[in-house]
Amino acid sequence: MTTRRTLLIASALGAASASSVFAHSDEAHADKAAPAKKEQKPWGIAGDDKAVKRTVTFTMTDNMRFTPDKLTLKQGETVKLLIKNKGKVMHEFVLGTKKELDEHAALMVKFPTMEHDEPYMAHVGPGKTGQIVWYFNQAGAFDFACLMAGHYAAGMVGKITVLADSELGSTSSPDKAVTVWKTPNCGCCKDWVSHLRDAGFQVVTNDVSDTAPIRQKFGLPAKFGSCHTAQVGGYVLEGHVPAQDVKRLLREKPVAIGLAVPGMPMGSPGMEMQDDMLGVRDAFDVVLVNADGSSRIFQSYAAKAATKSRIKS
Repeated sequence: MTTRRTLLIASALGAASASSVFAHSDEAHADKAAPAKKEQKPWGIAGDDKAVKRTVTFTMTDNMRFTPDKLTLKQGETVKLLIKNKGKVMHEFVLGTKKELDEHAALMVKFPTMEHDEPYMAHVGPGKTGQIVWYFNQAGAFDFACLMAGHYAAGMVGKITVLADSELGSTSSPDKAVTVWKTPNCGCCKDWVSHLRDAGFQVVTNDVSDTAPIRQKFGLPAKFGSCHTAQVGGYVLEGHVPAQDVKRLLREKPVAIGLAVPGMPMGSPGMEMQDDMLGVRDAFDVVLVNADGSSRIFQSYAAKAATKSRIKS
C-alpha cells in the first residue's frame, strides 16, 4: 500500500478529523497536471501515452456490470483503457489482484466517503469518460472492479488475463490473444473458437444475450453482422473468419476496423457440414471493413460441391 493510501486510510479511521477533501463526489476526479506516479504493482505499472499500441473501451452501467468483463492481453503491452459511465450514478474502474480489491472494497464499505486515487484507478461520473494508461509488464490473472460501496458486492467485477510469450505459441505474430462475444447456445460459434485455438490463438469467450450491441460498440456496420464478434490485436473480427486470414491481417496491419464474413456461409470455419454431405462450401468473401464503414474484399473462397458421402451403418 502506498504512503498516500496509508495516510488516507488513517484519516478515514480518524473520522472526527476527516475533512471534505476525502469525500467522493458524483463527478470524476479532475485530471492532474503532474504525470502519473509510477510504482510497480503485481499487475503492472503506470504507462506512457506515447507507448500505447492498443486502446480498449469499457462501459459501466447501473446494473453493476462492465462491458466487456473479460480481456486478454500480451505481457509487455501498454494499453489505454477508456472507461465510459453510461449510468446515472458514480462508478469507478480499479485494477488489482482479487486480494487487494477485497481489502479495498471492505474499507470502502466502512468509509464510503474516503477518497482514493492511484494511476490504476478511474473515477467516472455519470455520462463521463475516464482513462487509464497501463503497462502490463507482469503475466498472470488479474481483476478489475468498481469499489463504490455496494457495487463490488453486487458483482461489478471483471478479469484481465496477461499472457507471457511462452503462452502465445511458436508463431512469430505477437497478437495471439482473441476475445470473443457469442450467445451461450451457439454451436457454430463454439466450433469457430475451436478453429482459432487449433490455429494457435489464445481465445477467451464471453456469453451475451445479444452480440449486436457489441458489434455496434466497436463501430462495425450492421450489414456485416454474423453470429459472433471478436477482438484481436486492436481489430474486430465478425463471423466465421478463417484463421489464415486473421494471421494475414495481423501480419499486414492495414488501417481498418477489421474483418467480417457477413451471415453464416455453409462451409466457412465452424459452419462445416456434419451429416451426409461432407466438404460442401458456399462461395463467400472475407471483407476488410474500413473506419468509414466502406469495405473491400480481403479474400474470396469459391464454392465446393460434396466430395464424399458418409456411409450409414
